[in-house]
Amino acid sequence: MNQTTGSSETASFDAQHPSRQNWWSRLKKALGPVAVVGVVIAKFFAKLKFFILPALKFLPILLKSGGTMLLMIWVYTMMWGWKFGVGFVLLLLVHECGHLIVAKKFGLKVGAPVFIPFMGAFIALKEAPRNAWMEACVGIGGPMLGSFGALVCNSLGELFDAPVFIALAWFGYFLNLFNLTPVGMLDGGRIVTALSRWLWLPGFALLLWFGWNYPNFIVWLIVLMSLPRIYSLFRRRTEEERAYYEVTPAQRWTMSILYFGLIAVLLYGMHLAQRDLHNYGVRSHGHGRDAIFQ
Repeated sequence: MNQTTGSSETASFDAQHPSRQNWWSRLKKALGPVAVVGVVIAKFFAKLKFFILPALKFLPILLKSGGTMLLMIWVYTMMWGWKFGVGFVLLLLVHECGHLIVAKKFGLKVGAPVFIPFMGAFIALKEAPRNAWMEACVGIGGPMLGSFGALVCNSLGELFDAPVFIALAWFGYFLNLFNLTPVGMLDGGRIVTALSRWLWLPGFALLLWFGWNYPNFIVWLIVLMSLPRIYSLFRRRTEEERAYYEVTPAQRWTMSILYFGLIAVLLYGMHLAQRDLHNYGVRSHGHGRDAIFQ
């Protein structure tokens, strides 16, 4: 009986011993800040994941679109200097953004712009337009915004007395005009689906003439890619195809005014830009190339 009481007293004494209390207090004091830091880090990463996860989703887009864009800038910088290289690629980006904005307006799923040196840029439609009117609107969105970008360059060149901007404007006008050629997978080929598919024939002839007089691999590649659409003109259309190409008279007139009006504006813009470059002492047929190195 006395032994049991003695053991209890000993246990109570050990628990209340000052050295044990000091050890436990020191341990709690040491681990306290660590626990606080751990909680703060946990909360930080819990909040950070809301920013990291969306960023990771856009990583492939940044690598594909941004990476190809930087590659294209580097290629053209090596050829024409960084000013023209950056400006030229930005004009292409503006053009593609025109397609992207209109496609998004119609609710179409599209990929990010991809840049290919010496070939230009493109956006991939992940779903096809539902009719010719929609295809034409998406097609003309790029040249319209791209032409506006070229006009901005032209204005900057006049404002700051900088021929390099006018040279960029000339190239911008020309590229958007070339894209309006009514053939194949060019923007013009898509636009005239709301006017008349038979416009593909004069467009094809114009492209052949251009490729013959100004031999270029890209032009002949477009010629080959245009052949399936040319062939489709001479075969019988299905009911689904007839429904696809049905447009209202108002839609046809609207697209005709936009299309042929934009062609006229771009031709006039090229004329003015070339005249301005001539005034700066650039060769009349140098297409602004001399201004790049000034």
